[in-house]
Amino acid sequence: MERFCLVANPVSGSGNGKKYLEQVRAILDARGVEYAVKETQYPGHATLLAKEAIDEGFDVIVAVGGDGTLRETAMSVLRTDRVLGLLPCGTGNDYARPLHIPIDAQAAVDILLNGENRVVDAGEANGTVFFNIAGFGFDVDVLDYTEEFKPKCRNGETAYRLGCLKAVLGLKLRKTTLTFPDGTIEQNVLMAAAGVGTHFGGGMNVLPESDMSDGLLDVCIAHDVNRLRLLSLLPKFIKGKHIGLPVITYRKATEVSVVCDPVSRIEVDGERMDGTPVTFRVLPKALTVRAPKRND
Repeated sequence: MERFCLVANPVSGSGNGKKYLEQVRAILDARGVEYAVKETQYPGHATLLAKEAIDEGFDVIVAVGGDGTLRETAMSVLRTDRVLGLLPCGTGNDYARPLHIPIDAQAAVDILLNGENRVVDAGEANGTVFFNIAGFGFDVDVLDYTEEFKPKCRNGETAYRLGCLKAVLGLKLRKTTLTFPDGTIEQNVLMAAAGVGTHFGGGMNVLPESDMSDGLLDVCIAHDVNRLRLLSLLPKFIKGKHIGLPVITYRKATEVSVVCDPVSRIEVDGERMDGTPVTFRVLPKALTVRAPKRND
């Protein structure tokens, strides 16, 4: 019988993580599942707790929280023989979207207990591992501005929307050279995203054609966009309807190297760090995750 360890962030989802964990525990107790709980206490703690759980012999290491908790937990499960489970209760829950794992506790636990194991890819940006999407340009500008607004807002969603607005008003394009294995392109880039997932920013479907197990990065580049065009483009990004537009270049590749002027920081699974020049590359078959059975 599998042994589950829940690595839980009690303050995820604007503080709803504790209540969600209580729901999950009640469901697992009713089903007689063997499990343990380790609660995070500070940023980065989930990585240490997941490593601890692996050393203690647990079979499935379950991230209970948002995308940040998922990323920290996955860092320890990466390239091991253990399985990563996901019970999403964060603000964005973007990693769960292409895996079709719902936020409803009962439904998510059903997948955890009765789903199948799926081997998926990860990515790397200048040596930093990511599990969903990395990028530079407009999305990083939005994150920067969002942090400015957070102390003034009641929730993260409002701060993010205000961050988007400020980034639109201060729109900047970067003269960019992107080098793929089969050639180089030069464009005036608003933003570029490379990843194995589909969504970022709390539901923006930026890489709608991504397959998490195909051994390739999907790369989306928005270029030559003015402020008015951007306002019409954003709703299409949310719905994943931007592919084929003249201001969008969409590619699949094992890697892409980027140089841009002015330079830009990058974001890696929503975390900002020093950036360009940067090389994004795929890490094939890096992680085993518990997902719904494909015939469900």
